[in-house]
Amino acid sequence: MARDKSAAPKDEGKKRRIRSAVFRRIMSVGFLRHFYVRRLLRFMEKSKAKGRPLPPELARLQQMLARLPEKKRAEALEAGLLSNPEEPPSREMRRAAARQDRLRSDGRGYRSGAVTERPKRRS
Repeated sequence: MARDKSAAPKDEGKKRRIRSAVFRRIMSVGFLRHFYVRRLLRFMEKSKAKGRPLPPELARLQQMLARLPEKKRAEALEAGLLSNPEEPPSREMRRAAARQDRLRSDGRGYRSGAVTERPKRRS
């Protein structure tokens, strides 16, 4: 049975609030949170292996998790799920995020335009 997509926009906001409340409640239970984290990581790995594109949010998440060692990915994802999204990130976290955005995609350091370069000496 297909869902009726003609629902009013106000109903969509109510559904989203209910869905997020249920999700937060489920994430407060340890073994369900661990199951969700493992399942999400497995889904991202299989999608990459099969060459399937991920949704934009998951693609960004996978890009950030790829910088971590495999054993730390589940811990980092779980810590992200436990954090309160309404709480503004600390200054240290904002600075770390800005540093990561400046890094080159191949992980070899800063992009050439991010830091002013000194002119080379002529010898």
